Amino acid sequence: MNRLSTLIVAALLCVLVPASASAFCGFYVAPGDAKLINNATRVALMRHGDTTVMSMQPDYQGPAEEFAMVLPVPQVLKKSQVKTLNRSLFDTLDTFSSPRMSEYWEQDPCPKPRPQVEALLSTADSPMKSSKRRGSGSKVSKPYVKIEAQYAVGEYDIVVLSSNDASALETWLVDQKYKIPKNAAPYLAPYINSGSYFFVAKVNPKRAKFEGKNAILSPLRFHYTSKDFTLPIRLGMINSGKEQDIVVFVLGEKRYVPANYPHAPIPTNIIIKDKTRNNFAEFYEGLYAKTRKKNENAIITEYVWEIATVQARGGNQTWGIQNGRKCDPCTSPVSFFTPQWLLSLGLDVFGMGKEAKAPVGPNGEKMMGNPVVNAPKKLVLTRLHGRFKPGKSNPDIMFQTASPLWGGMGTPDRKGKLQATKFHDQINSFQGRYVILHKWKGKASCKKPQRGIWGGPPNGRMPNAVAGGGVNFGGKKQKSARPETYAKSKIRYKTKLKQPKK
Repeated sequence: MNRLSTLIVAALLCVLVPASASAFCGFYVAPGDAKLINNATRVALMRHGDTTVMSMQPDYQGPAEEFAMVLPVPQVLKKSQVKTLNRSLFDTLDTFSSPRMSEYWEQDPCPKPRPQVEALLSTADSPMKSSKRRGSGSKVSKPYVKIEAQYAVGEYDIVVLSSNDASALETWLVDQKYKIPKNAAPYLAPYINSGSYFFVAKVNPKRAKFEGKNAILSPLRFHYTSKDFTLPIRLGMINSGKEQDIVVFVLGEKRYVPANYPHAPIPTNIIIKDKTRNNFAEFYEGLYAKTRKKNENAIITEYVWEIATVQARGGNQTWGIQNGRKCDPCTSPVSFFTPQWLLSLGLDVFGMGKEAKAPVGPNGEKMMGNPVVNAPKKLVLTRLHGRFKPGKSNPDIMFQTASPLWGGMGTPDRKGKLQATKFHDQINSFQGRYVILHKWKGKASCKKPQRGIWGGPPNGRMPNAVAGGGVNFGGKKQKSARPETYAKSKIRYKTKLKQPKK
């Protein structure tokens, strides 16, 4: 226990999860009377089989010289299972998947013979359990807190703790002179009862980077194996002084949705007024808030996209990471996720990143088939955005796979209307897209003008889509505006999804 006396704990977090100001899944604990505000974190989860790779970007405010996180995990994590990442990775994830504003121009109804101008846009679900439940069905010794592992990764000093009593763990934190939220034990107890360990990552100021007095923390990544795919959020409600937003980026072979919360896709393909370009963040925050309200405070799907595949390439059947579908429209110069980014997010855990060749048959012949048997065949990125009130008993989020989703795509028809969101047979292509239409203002110089043909601007210079994101836009929570003030088309807050034809 003497070795514990040097441990500086500054946060209790969730076990699973993501943008500039998304939500934090735990409470911060500051030494002495230092005050820390728990309002944001960024989490990415890569899931394949029973393995989860979690990457999280801590974000906190306060004068604490040292900061740490405590996360319930299903097993004792070894040093080889933990690493730090580049902070820009989460900026890329957030911008790539953010809701977006784009524009179409009605083309000259009497065009002169010329090469065809390319359109601006192409057409187109229980709390975490451990496999080994400590104390279940057996006699338990007196309350304890035990160090199971200890090591350093990047700027973090890490210990993995076990305990058989929530009060003992809470008492230990108090004994270390940390002013933790009162009555923390009831929040810790479900995780201890389910056999969880506690992953504690403190920041060593001597190895951390600072901007002024604030530490610039690296994203922390680790992986583990568990049949349950959950995001514990109960701990995060203890010291939250206001609503918490949680944005989770889930990467797997299929789309994911909450299994134990209402969920709904964000209304998309809405025609908006030109003035929205100056108030896009406020418009989207209002749209998000009203969509939640109309759908029983649902967790909202904001983005679903197939970003990569794992397949053979070249004559020697070397297996590698291939680009998925290009963003359409793109909200940043990044059009695809690079293999290196995807390896950082967890593909390396599944055997990628090494020179892997196709298997060889009994007579030395090359055989088809993925030699990286544990690697996902493709990666679908799902962005889920939830908002939770402080002090409320929110159950941990359980994830389940769902049918592919299609929406926020296509070119306006002759009447200036866009296609509705629907389930798709195979491909995931869904995004929050809000469109400004510019009607042709010139005179028709022909007898049979062709109205309602939409494409790029008259000067041929197609602007980039503008990224928004409510709580994540600009790194701070935005003011909320009544979305109908900016919309020209009807907003359907409850989406009736059409099932794919069989």
